[in-house]
Amino acid sequence: MSDYYSILGVSKDASEGDIKKKYRQLARENHPDKGGDKEKFQKIQEAYETLSDSQKKKAYDSGGSQPQVHINGGFPFEFNFNSFFHPQAKPQQRVQKKNDHIYTCKITLKDVYFGIVKKIKVQRNRVCAICKSNCSQCNGMGQITQHMQMGPFTQIINQTCQNCSGSGIVHKSNCNECNSKGSIPEEQIFEVNIERGVDTGKQYKFEGWGEQAIKEKEVSGNLLVNIVVEEDVHFKRQGLNLLYKTNIDLRDCIIGKMITIPHFDGPLTITTKGFGIINPNKEYILFDRGLVDHKDKRGNLHIIFTINYPENIQFSDSDIQLLTDTFNKVKL
Repeated sequence: MSDYYSILGVSKDASEGDIKKKYRQLARENHPDKGGDKEKFQKIQEAYETLSDSQKKKAYDSGGSQPQVHINGGFPFEFNFNSFFHPQAKPQQRVQKKNDHIYTCKITLKDVYFGIVKKIKVQRNRVCAICKSNCSQCNGMGQITQHMQMGPFTQIINQTCQNCSGSGIVHKSNCNECNSKGSIPEEQIFEVNIERGVDTGKQYKFEGWGEQAIKEKEVSGNLLVNIVVEEDVHFKRQGLNLLYKTNIDLRDCIIGKMITIPHFDGPLTITTKGFGIINPNKEYILFDRGLVDHKDKRGNLHIIFTINYPENIQFSDSDIQLLTDTFNKVKL
């Protein structure tokens, strides 16, 4: 069992005010948002929640052990009355994680090529741990159970605790930390460092910035940033490869043409002469001109040509002979 007095640095006879004052000091010094150790901060909170509650403190000081029963002067043993009279008693309540907040971050294909840092402003209302305590009327359960005798039967009715509105906790008045509001508004700007080559579905997580925990058995949710890569007007993406489609006239697909591709590094001008006669069913590849990932692995640029064929052209016999002679000359 942890020594809560040593964790807070107070003596066993410390007053409630001294415990609160010491907790407030340690909480500020060790808060994770200010660079403190998260595990140490949780231990400080755990210690304060126990020592600030008179019933929990009494149980802690007594060691929290089960009552001992002696039968006929025999050997003492641990005896759990609750499990004896209620053999099917429910297990202890498990820790419940609150909902995550999901933010969709849209980026362009150009952002994928270079990488980008996105800034996201997030707000939350963190429950004030200094002035909160378990509701005495429902013992922190958020519900009050009533037993109504109806002849030989007993009706059990569960009702939301009106004193704490079902939250299980109440806040003391005159709290300087939260101005007696019960929660502390916080705002933070997160930088999402989106690496090169990222794809739709990539997720970034920021712990504790989702739905906030209220009860003791709850853990705050997280902020999840989901990346969505938008469609590009010029390129289609295939992994790290880029696919570019362009039109070319029949004349140009034979004799060649200078074309300009609007690449992310700047306009890329090439001539199709090096490709020979353009085949519309073939992909022409420019190596290492695709996307780049965070490990400097590079994709390629694939070019697909659509040929614009002339319409309603009727060749005369002399034109056909000229073309035939030309094709024969270039061996087509």
